[in-house]
Amino acid sequence: MKSCSRLLIPFSMLFFALCANFPAAAATLDGTAAKGLISDRTWQQKARSGPTYKYWSWMSDGSVCLRTDGKTDKCADTGRWKLDDDRLCFELKWGGVSIGVKSTCFRISDKGKGLYETIQDNGLTFFEFSIVE
Repeated sequence: MKSCSRLLIPFSMLFFALCANFPAAAATLDGTAAKGLISDRTWQQKARSGPTYKYWSWMSDGSVCLRTDGKTDKCADTGRWKLDDDRLCFELKWGGVSIGVKSTCFRISDKGKGLYETIQDNGLTFFEFSIVE
């Protein structure tokens, strides 16, 4: 029993040291705060490969325009969005079918310094973005 208590102290100290070195999780926005980042706003999403960006324009009428060439270019795809409690849900007309994201829902977290991330229900980041308009 004594050996267990001797191990407990070093492990406790290690646990607290590790916790102190990891930043707190990003603040997940509620539906009201999320709506302020969505309605009539354009997001800039860095592409997964290369120096290019995707632009998501969320209109207050519930429509969304996805641009893949530039923030003022023609929509590569369009669709509809809605808030479902604290989650943003969208469905595009045809884009993303090949990679399984024609429609999805996610929460928005504020990472600070104007950077946000979209968090899927499984806890994984869908993409990061900043607001350009």
